[in-house]
Amino acid sequence: MENSNVVSIITWAINVVRAYAIAGLVFAVPFVIFWAKRLDHNAKGSGLGFRIVVIPGVAAFWPLLAIRLLRGKTKPIERTAHRDLAAKYHIEANPEDIAVSN
Repeated sequence: MENSNVVSIITWAINVVRAYAIAGLVFAVPFVIFWAKRLDHNAKGSGLGFRIVVIPGVAAFWPLLAIRLLRGKTKPIERTAHRDLAAKYHIEANPEDIAVSN
């Protein structure tokens, strides 16, 4: 491979990463202001510090968060072996049955 081809491939890769980062930041600002509380109810009433801290993560994972917003999903459902087994046998957890030990 010629040296100019390597440089153009690296330049292209840098431009792709740059475009992804810019798109992420453009998405992150309105997300932390308006939409974070739609996806996570614990974000309601959070302060400026929390919103600033989550901007890098939102910018990195913006496609996943955008899809979740478009689908109207709120909380993700944790998938574990226990939940899979319960779903297989149609067992639902009743919060009153859960024992809390001190």
